[in-house]
Amino acid sequence: MVESKHKQALEDFLEYVEKHIEFKLNKEDELLLPTPISPPQGSNLEKLVKQYNLSQDDIFFLTFAHCTEFQKGYFDPIFNHFKRSEIRNLYGGELIKNGEFLPSLKTFLGLFHPEERRMERYLQLTHPQHPFNKFGIIEYSSSESVKEGNYINLTPKVVPTFTNFILGGDSPRLDHEPDFPARLLSSKLTFEEVVLSDKTYDDLKPTLRMMEVRNRILGRKDLKKYIRESQIVVFTGSPGTGKSLTATTMGKLFGLPAYGLDFSRVLSRYVGDFEKAMERVFSRLEGRDCVLFIDEADSIFAKRTEEIKDTKDKYANQEMSYLLQRLENFRGIVVLASNVKDIRSHLDKAMLRRISALIEFPFPLEKQRKELWSKNIPKGYTFAPGVLDKLAKSYQLTGANIASIMSNFIFESFYYDTTEITLEILKPIMQSEYYKRDSKFMECDDDAPGAILMEQRMGRSAVHSGQVM
Repeated sequence: MVESKHKQALEDFLEYVEKHIEFKLNKEDELLLPTPISPPQGSNLEKLVKQYNLSQDDIFFLTFAHCTEFQKGYFDPIFNHFKRSEIRNLYGGELIKNGEFLPSLKTFLGLFHPEERRMERYLQLTHPQHPFNKFGIIEYSSSESVKEGNYINLTPKVVPTFTNFILGGDSPRLDHEPDFPARLLSSKLTFEEVVLSDKTYDDLKPTLRMMEVRNRILGRKDLKKYIRESQIVVFTGSPGTGKSLTATTMGKLFGLPAYGLDFSRVLSRYVGDFEKAMERVFSRLEGRDCVLFIDEADSIFAKRTEEIKDTKDKYANQEMSYLLQRLENFRGIVVLASNVKDIRSHLDKAMLRRISALIEFPFPLEKQRKELWSKNIPKGYTFAPGVLDKLAKSYQLTGANIASIMSNFIFESFYYDTTEITLEILKPIMQSEYYKRDSKFMECDDDAPGAILMEQRMGRSAVHSGQVM
C-alpha cells in the first residue's frame, strides 16, 4: 500500500505530462490544458520537493526526464511531426538509428515554456547550484551525433538512485554517483568504543561540544555572525591510530554521516580539474549535516611556494589558494588528518589560522594496547593464560594492526577448531603485519630506546628519513 502511494504520485505527473504534450502538439486551446497538480502528502516525491525546495516546473522537468528513459512513447506525437521544420526548430531532439525520437532539454523548454521564458529557464536548469545538478539528481546524455557540452541538445535523465527513491526506495546518499570524489565512511563501533589516550579524549571534548550545539547556534541570528560556519579540526598521528575511525564515530554520535575524500578522484594532471573535483565535493556537502574527512591533508595543504620556478609551482599555488578560500567559506565540519606528528611545520600559515583544533593521536601504549586486544576478540574466544599481558606489553601494534591480526586469526582458529588465542597461532600472523610496515618482528616494550621504538612503530624508513615519532 505504501509503495503504491509513491508510484501513484509519479503516475499522476506522468499522466499530466502526457496530456500536456498531446495538447501542445495538437494546438488545442491552452485553457483546456490539464490543471497542474501537487505530489500527495507522505509520498517520496513530496519529500524530494521539500528537501530540495523544488518548484512545480522542476517537478515537471523531473517527470519529463523520467519519460526520456521509461515512457518514450509519450514523445510519439513529436516523432510523427518531426519532418516539419517548424517542429524540429521548436522542440529540438533528434531521430536516432532505431527510429526513436530522442528528446532534449530544448524539447522540454518548447513544450512547457513560452518563447520569452525559455532562455531564463534554460540558465536556471543548467546552473551548477540548481539542486538537480548540485546533488546529481539529473544527468545528461546524448547520441554521438549531438555535440557534448551544449546542454540545450542533451537528453536529461533521472539518475537510478533517485528514480528508486521516488518509487518508494531508500533516500539516496550524498555519494550516490559512482564517480563522486568522496565516499561514505562507516563503522560498526560507537565513539565510546574507540580506544584513545586520555589526553586525546580530553582534547576532543571541545570539538564534541561544538558538534552538539552547532546547529542550535546557527539557528540564532544574534549569535551566528560571531562564529565561524566552517569548523576545521586537524587529527595528527601515525597510521592506524584511529583518526578516520574517530571522525566517523564522532559523526555517528550526532547523526552526522562522515564522507572521506578519495584522492584518486581529485588529483589530475590537467589544469583546473582538481578545483572542479573539489568544488563538486564542497558544493554537494555544504550546508548538509555531515562531516567531510580529508586524509593525508598535508599533501594538499602544504606551504605555497614563494619563489615560483615553473608552471607547476604556479598552478600548485593557485590550487592552494582555491582550497583556502573554499574551506573558509565552507558551511560545515571538516576533519583533516595527517601522519605527520607536528603538522604546523608542513601546513600553509593561512591554513593554520583557519584551524579550530589540532589534536594528536599518539601511538597506543601498553594500557591502550591491552584494551584494544580485549575489544577485538569475538564472543566465546579467550586468551591463553598470560597471552593478553604479553601481547600488550611486548608488541608495538596499533588498533588497525590488531584488528587485521585478529581478522586473520579467526580464519586460522576456525581451521584448527579452537577458540583459545595462543601465541603459537598469533605469531606468524603478527610477523606478516610487521613485514608490511617494514619493522623487525621482535619483542619491544614502551621503555625501549627511541630509535628502536621508532623502527618498531613506524618502520625502518622512518628511522632513515629522520621522522619525528
